Amino acid sequence: MRWYWGMLLAIALIVAVPIGALWLWGRPRAHLALPTAATPPAEVVRTYARAMNARDFGACKHMGVGDAGDPVADWSTLHGPQILDLKIDGVSRVMSGPKAAKRQYDRGLKRWNEVVEVDTTETLKNFDGTPDPEPGHVFSFVLVRHDASQPWRIYSAGEG
Repeated sequence: MRWYWGMLLAIALIVAVPIGALWLWGRPRAHLALPTAATPPAEVVRTYARAMNARDFGACKHMGVGDAGDPVADWSTLHGPQILDLKIDGVSRVMSGPKAAKRQYDRGLKRWNEVVEVDTTETLKNFDGTPDPEPGHVFSFVLVRHDASQPWRIYSAGEG
């Protein structure tokens, strides 16, 4: 009977140790302060990149609208995405939602009062731990808010 309890303990350790190690590895390296209403759009993008690199995926999700800030990663993701060599190439003028919706062919922007686009050059290190095949590619973030009393939030992001 003693061997039975020893076997159960061994199996429990074989399961618990890797899961515990994965949890320790996957937890946030730092918790970043979220942008405020006074934070300019370019700094919101920089903060998002720092949060991504620090594995503060909760902050990333909070900085987005809907699924826009969600890196689709959590504590169990061994190699979360990282944004490397981020350079802000330009920030567009603030547009009204209807004007931005027409310009970007996205009707969802109509409900926002202020829309801005932040163009970057970056290298994305993917989930498998390898860098993008084309380091330094152009990536744009569209940020939105209803008025100046609210922080900018990421509405969408993508190449181009």
